[in-house]
Amino acid sequence: MQTTALRATGREPRSGLTRRLELLAEVLFVGVLVSIASVPLVTSLAAAGAGATLLREMAETERTPTVRRFGALIAKSLRQPVVTLAPTAAVTVASLDLLALAAGVPGGRPVGVLTALALGCVGLVGLRGAARWRPASLWRDALGSAAESVPRDWKGSLMLVGAMVVLGVVVFEVPAFAPVLPGLLVLAAVAVEGRRPR
Repeated sequence: MQTTALRATGREPRSGLTRRLELLAEVLFVGVLVSIASVPLVTSLAAAGAGATLLREMAETERTPTVRRFGALIAKSLRQPVVTLAPTAAVTVASLDLLALAAGVPGGRPVGVLTALALGCVGLVGLRGAARWRPASLWRDALGSAAESVPRDWKGSLMLVGAMVVLGVVVFEVPAFAPVLPGLLVLAAVAVEGRRPR
């Protein structure tokens, strides 16, 4: 299937060390694009979906990721309100929780822990939803099926949690890696969804 796709794009398959280096550079490039586009926070889900699509296209057809293609995918995502409403709701809940903790509200610490766990689950759904989203599909459907997959495919969810923890430690130790962190997380989500039984 991959060979057919490559022929369709008029490109010959690449292999060897050169391809590996190109792949690494392209993954890092996608990571930087996702990071920049996620700065407003409300666009983070659209950015993750666009990044996941670029990574899938790289793997399936060796299509080189470009800023133009990334921008077109984000613009397509932003036509669906849910893609901005979901991150906005998560950021609002997190902000209120932090304010409650800072104000010393009674019971704030347990509530904070529960809220952090809930936000972690929301992050998992968002990552898996971004990896499932396709340019011709609805974000609502992608997020709905991703929410169902979090407990059903618990092994994949654990892999993503592990990836988040490892990357968090890496960025804590070497903050210079922060710009490529979102791209690596999206890559992990695409890999997890790619192994999902169909």
